[in-house]
Amino acid sequence: MSDMRDRITGDENAFQKLAEAIPGFDGYREREIRRTADRLVRDHLVKLLDAIRGKLENLMRESGTSDIELTSKIGRTQRRMTALRDRIDHASYGYTGFFDAIKIGEEELDRMYDYDMSLMGHIAEMNTTVAELADADSAGYDDLLAELEAEMDYLEQMLDDRDEVASSVVPGDE
Repeated sequence: MSDMRDRITGDENAFQKLAEAIPGFDGYREREIRRTADRLVRDHLVKLLDAIRGKLENLMRESGTSDIELTSKIGRTQRRMTALRDRIDHASYGYTGFFDAIKIGEEELDRMYDYDMSLMGHIAEMNTTVAELADADSAGYDDLLAELEAEMDYLEQMLDDRDEVASSVVPGDE
């Protein structure tokens, strides 16, 4: 995935480019671009998790009532995946608006963006595990579900760390 910030600035119209001449507007515009890029990355992460949840749903449907224990495990995994998805979808921007008293610098916003991009690689690993689960026979389900649970634990830790990164970019009271 290309850098969203470059794509956003490449799509600017003439009016936006003219507005660069306004003193102070360029810094605001840069923060808005970073905020938009952050939202686009997180929207993409949500779509990836939605696709994984869909695969789990198909697997659960295929297992049907023949294996109630497996169906139950997949259902729990799917619900946890939904919680992680929602957490990413509703994560803070690590950004304050133009007229807010607290300003967050471009470097800090870049840290947030880079952190969100790192989540993508981990979600890709989860997708691989779910694909293996879909191709496995019943003997391999428990190990792969345990692996997926461990990957979700790690993603949850990454989101906890993201919250710390987000709170660290906001200047403290002095």
